[in-house]
Amino acid sequence: MEVGEAFSLISRAIDAGRAAHGYLICGDLDTSAGELARRILARLFPDAQALLKSNSHPDVSRVEPEGAKRIITVKSMRERILEPMSASSFSGGWKVSVITGADRMEAPSANAFLKSLEEPPPRTLHLLLTDAPDAILPTIISRTQRIDLPFSDGALDGEDAEAVGDAFAARDGKALAEIFKNLKEAEDEDAAFVRKRFYRTLMGFARKMMLGGKLPAYKAFRNIEAVEDAYRQSERSLNDEAVLCFMMDRISFP
Repeated sequence: MEVGEAFSLISRAIDAGRAAHGYLICGDLDTSAGELARRILARLFPDAQALLKSNSHPDVSRVEPEGAKRIITVKSMRERILEPMSASSFSGGWKVSVITGADRMEAPSANAFLKSLEEPPPRTLHLLLTDAPDAILPTIISRTQRIDLPFSDGALDGEDAEAVGDAFAARDGKALAEIFKNLKEAEDEDAAFVRKRFYRTLMGFARKMMLGGKLPAYKAFRNIEAVEDAYRQSERSLNDEAVLCFMMDRISFP
């Protein structure tokens, strides 16, 4: 389902008073899933665009993974989602929560959130954004309406992706740096685009290890954090070989 189609579906449900209390939006967090969430918020709060843009609307609660383990803790869930959502609306209308990376809720936070789905107050809406729906608690999936959007992750494919995968599996940061260098020299696209494709490919391998269940959750999340950190360091024009070797030193394998 495309973002526009999904938005029209949810918008009609809102108009008819039949909106689900929770939508599990599966797609890229920074593009398709994030865009749908932004459109829904703009639809519900049409006169508060500045507040929405600055993430400061009093009736919109937000949480995302944090800390070294990159998880959503039960403390964050209670303080940032459950308590604000149980209070009266400041504007007298809707109250909305946006949970980015919903697959990273630890078990206590997922169970605490589940209770809010079972008996939701009127005019409340939970938007759960995830790019790893298989990691969502089944009971949460059963109590939300799932929206599957296209994944346009922009990762490498073919021989390039295979070469990155081989170097990653071999834990060879120097080989990864050489591949990255060759990609930048061979591609006509700008360096930022090549960098994004390269690191999204690495993130794909890290996520496969997370979903494979062969690593403890905290180690799998640290792997993802290691790739995210490497991407940020690369954006700052640090030495690619040093960045990638340090990243691979942090990666845990089954």
